[in-house]
Parts: sequence; structure tokens; C-alpha cells
Amino acid sequence: MNSQTIILPKLHQSQIEVQTTTARFKVVCAGRRWGKNVLGIGEAVRRAAAGQHCWWIAPSFASAAYQAGWRVIEFYAANLPGADLHLQRRTLTMPGGGWLQIKTSEEADSLRGESIDFCVIDEAAHIRDLQNIWELCLRPCLLDRKGEAWFISTPAGHNFFHDLFQRGKNGDPGWASFQFPSTANPYLDAQELQEIGRDMPVLVKRQEIDAEFVQLAGALFKRDQVRVLETEPAGIRWVRSWDLAFTTRTTSDFTAGVRVGMLADGTVVVADVVLGRWEWPQAIRTVATTATADGVTVQQGVEVVGAQVGAIQTLLSDTMLAGLTFIPLPVHADKITRALPVIARCEQGKLAIVRGSWNREFLDELASFPEAKHDDQVDALSASMVMLSQKTGGWGAAEVEKFTSANPWFQQQQPTLDRDAARQPYRLTPGGQFPGTPNLSRMGRWPSTLRRWK
Repeated sequence: MNSQTIILPKLHQSQIEVQTTTARFKVVCAGRRWGKNVLGIGEAVRRAAAGQHCWWIAPSFASAAYQAGWRVIEFYAANLPGADLHLQRRTLTMPGGGWLQIKTSEEADSLRGESIDFCVIDEAAHIRDLQNIWELCLRPCLLDRKGEAWFISTPAGHNFFHDLFQRGKNGDPGWASFQFPSTANPYLDAQELQEIGRDMPVLVKRQEIDAEFVQLAGALFKRDQVRVLETEPAGIRWVRSWDLAFTTRTTSDFTAGVRVGMLADGTVVVADVVLGRWEWPQAIRTVATTATADGVTVQQGVEVVGAQVGAIQTLLSDTMLAGLTFIPLPVHADKITRALPVIARCEQGKLAIVRGSWNREFLDELASFPEAKHDDQVDALSASMVMLSQKTGGWGAAEVEKFTSANPWFQQQQPTLDRDAARQPYRLTPGGQFPGTPNLSRMGRWPSTLRRWK
């Protein structure tokens, strides 16, 4: 039989250390942009090409991890001979019968019943109820095939991911743990890493860049740094941002609408918070009623993630709300990154709230961010800061349609590729960018060569 060699992106030294270490269960604690996607998906593709059944699991469909991971898998599907990509099942099937399926942890029951050889749990520290998902769902799926699992993530406090990390550090049989800062990726610019460190609170840098397990709850927002105003300031611009969740389940997220303004000295003032759990019709009515009460001078922003795209389109099509201003708010970063401007204001003593019945619950969430179960009010506050930095003016249905059709998050466009039969198998044409690795010119052989027999 003939064989064909498939060359995957070249790994840097710390990635090779993880890939070549002999252990059934590996826990990788790594800083941002270390190369978690390249390593995890590359290993899953390698195993699928060898005939194994694999899962790659992200926290949610809307997460940046899922979107970035899917783009990498699409890249492989377009360039691996004989590979078939099923969009509905999100599955990459290889000629030898192996497959790789991309999944999320949003519905734990969807992770039951399958027999798999290998799974990668990406951004594991940010997966809700990780312990039950691992112990009740994923671990039994590995039973009959004696499968392996990799937990790869930037840390997020002392949660179950930290417990798994300790198993490798304590020498539990079959477990290995690794800890690498962002600086372990030699393809990242050293000066850029220094600059981003100066832009972050110390504890955030230690977690996000240095990959340390730190306790952020109560360290980012401190109650005693938040001023309480007896009356709402007059003569300033107000905006309200909405973080929507269409459900009434007691374990689910809340719909939160936060009205925010800024004083001349840069102090951010939170004047009102609307918070509750509602299904779609009632949530839309709540937004409409609140926006009407706020008046035409208050911009209303809605995060455009998943079903929330439909929400802003519904609001814009209501003729009764034609005099109000609604704008879409795209989400391009994680929760902590989005909250950094507000955290900085709080540290400077420039975060204030107007006294109201909502104060206690709002402050409780601030003080426990980002390790609390819910952070909807913080998300809405962060988005309000974005709105305050933007020019005034509303969006109509045509503008929203233009935005969603042009935004890469909604229309994922892949770069054009040329096939090169020589040493480098896939080469980007000018203007393209390989999804998930800083520089395609550094491609080389994976430590274990892939072969597809035909």
C-alpha cells in the first residue's frame, strides 16, 4: 500500500514537551496565546488520521475558543486528502474511519453515550460544572477504549481545573501536569508581552500571561472603592447595555440592563440596573419598556451573540420604538479583558453607583467577579463602557444587517490557499492568514509523522 505524509504546524519546545510526555491524562495550564488550539486540535487531527475517535470540547458555541477551533478544523478539512467535513454534526471524518467532532459543554447530556479514544477539553478552567462533566460524562466515554484526555486552559482561580492540575503535580498514576507562561511561545513579540503586562492589573497578568493560579474574587473590584451617590447626576450622557439570556431556569444566566454615565472627571456612574430571568417574549418586552422609560436620549446597546442578534432586529422592527436608539455590541474578547477598563476606574476610585434597591446584588457580583456563577451585570457594565467611548447615533435595521453580514464573527471567511507539493504542503496566498498559528512559514513535521494508507 502507498502512504501519504501529512505535515502539521510546527510545535515550539514547550508544546513538544506536552505532546511527547507519556501520560494518559494531561493537564496543561498555559498563558494566553501560548498555542493551546494549535496543540490540542493538531493532536486530535493526528489521532483521527490514525483511525481514532476524538472529541474537541469548548465551553460554548459563542466562545472565542469554539470559533477559533472550528476555523482550524475547517482549514484541515480543506487540505487533508479524502477528509470529509460534516457541517451539521461538526465532524471531520478521515478516510481510514477515524473522526474528530467539535462539541461544547453547554449541554452535559450531549457528552454521554459515545465511545471515544481521545478528547481535548479546551479552556477547561472556564467550563461550568467541569467536575460533573468529567466524572459523569467524559470519563465513562473513555472506558472501553481506554481513551486519553487532555485538559488545556488558562487558569481561572482555584477551581476543579486546579484540582486536576494538582493530580499531575502530586504524581497520581497516569496523570501529568504542565505550566507554561505566554512567554514560552517563542513566536510572540517580547516587547508586546511587556506592554500588555503594564496594561493589566498585577493579579490579572499573573493569571492570564504568567499562567498562575491566583484568587481574583474580591481582588479586582473592591467594595470600599465604589462610591455611593445619593442622587443621579444631571447633565451627562447616559447609555444602557443589555446582556440577554432567554430562560427562566433558576440555574441559568440573567438578563441584565445597566444604565451608565460618565462625569467630567472620568468617574463612571451606574444609575440603574434591571435584572431578571425571562423567556424571549418577556425579555424583549422588558427591554422595550425600560428603553421607553429611559427616553430618547439614552442609547440602548445589545450584545450581538447568538440569539441576541435576533433580539436587536426585533426591537428595531417595532414601530412603537422607532424614536429610540439601539446599537449592536459585538463581543471580541473574554469577560476579564472586557472588564479591564472598569477595573482600572475602580482602582482609581472612579466608579460610583446611585443608591437603590439593586445596589447589594450588584456589589455582590462585582466583588465575586470573575469566579462567581453569574457575571451578567459585570458584562453589561463592561459593554456600557464601550458605548460611552463610541460616537452617538443609532442603528437601523439596514445598518444591523450590514454589520452582521460583514462581521467575521457571523461570516467566517477562510483564506485562499495554494497547494505546494514540496516541503511546505499548504501555503497562504497574499492577504491570507492561517487560523491559529502566528506564522505559517514555520510549519514543519509533527513529532509523530502522520500516514494515511490508501
